[in-house]
Amino acid sequence: MTFSNSFIDRAIILLICFTLVVSCASSQHAEGDNVISASQLISAIANGEPVAYRDVTIEGDLDFTTLQTTQLTPNNFVSTASVPLYFERCTFKGRVVAFVHHGDTAVSTRFLGSVSFNNCRFQADVDFRGAAFQHHLYLNQSLFDKQVQLQAVRVGGDLRLEKAVFSSDLYAQEAVIQGTFWGKEANILGQFSLQQADFWQNAVFSAIDIQGYADFGLAQFRRSAFFEYGKFHGRLNYSGAIFRYRAEWTKARFEQAADFQNAWFSFKPVFDEVDYRAGIDLSNVRFDGGEPEKNPQ
Repeated sequence: MTFSNSFIDRAIILLICFTLVVSCASSQHAEGDNVISASQLISAIANGEPVAYRDVTIEGDLDFTTLQTTQLTPNNFVSTASVPLYFERCTFKGRVVAFVHHGDTAVSTRFLGSVSFNNCRFQADVDFRGAAFQHHLYLNQSLFDKQVQLQAVRVGGDLRLEKAVFSSDLYAQEAVIQGTFWGKEANILGQFSLQQADFWQNAVFSAIDIQGYADFGLAQFRRSAFFEYGKFHGRLNYSGAIFRYRAEWTKARFEQAADFQNAWFSFKPVFDEVDYRAGIDLSNVRFDGGEPEKNPQ
């Protein structure tokens, strides 16, 4: 069987057109429009559509508590986001909310898929208090203009905020991170609170820079904790913290008083070449693996 040149030319043109249509259709969701509304995102999530956007501005408050809710107790409800969420180089103009409290009634959010905000900017408050993330939560290289609240979150996978910049306070008291915590080179201009946080795997704070008060009091580190090259400009609190494996502050800098009172170290901690500007309080500390060799600079 033979085909004429005109038939072959038409077939090639049709193939090119089909390829372009498929390409546009597949990239439309990934790239999205330049500006979309937060209500559009909530509608997509409610319809079970995976959310993936790049280089998009989101207008309005992104309120995950407006998804369908389930009543847990007479005064407590949980909303559920059942699809993965992925954002890259996106700007959020309004608040990002996963917790609301009206009188005696509270609504928190459960995320069944991974949640990823990579290299994004948040121009308003971020409130994830009490949220449950079944998989990972990524905030890498993102810029937060206002306060970020992660109190009592539970993360089933990794929590990553490497090279993220927090222009205000970051609160994560009583957070439970079942995967690895990655905070390498994060910069926090306000207060950083991890009081009573529970780290199930390695916790990496290498080269973190905290301008305000840093509170790790009563935190539990079930695996290794790394704070080497960290810069702590405000008061530093580790009182009552539990370190079950290796803990290291090599070449860290403490510009104000560092309080380790009543902490417990199962292994010998490492404080090599630490710059103690205002001293370190190790009173009533329990060293099961041997006391550290402090080398103030």
